[in-house]
Amino acid sequence: MDQIVLDTSVIAKLFIEEEWSDIAIKIKDAHVQGKIEIAAPSLAKYELINALKYKSFGKEEIKDALEVIKDYAFLIVEPSDLVINKTADFSMDYGITAYDATYVAFANQLGKTLYTADNKLLLRVKKLNFIKHLTSFSL
Repeated sequence: MDQIVLDTSVIAKLFIEEEWSDIAIKIKDAHVQGKIEIAAPSLAKYELINALKYKSFGKEEIKDALEVIKDYAFLIVEPSDLVINKTADFSMDYGITAYDATYVAFANQLGKTLYTADNKLLLRVKKLNFIKHLTSFSL
């Protein structure tokens, strides 16, 4: 089974109906069906809280969303010291936030593709061929 990394710009689309939500749902469905494994750093949970908060989700709705992520059995991993150090490198080298750099460093350490819906991030890291727009996902 192939493993991929998702950032919160994709994960949030499972709960917020917006452009490309249908693709995020297809990715989640492939995970649930055992065709792929979705991995993310633990930061994803905190960023999801923030994303849903700013889309006017209530406390219980946010907690429910976190429970759904747990039910989907996404592989949520606490970043290692190596990932944290690489986060600093990617953040400084590419002029991206430490938050975005965490996903980049995490995917880089795993040797897996990172899927994002963040076009600004993609522009900054276009030299890194393991980062792709979620619309490029295929089985």
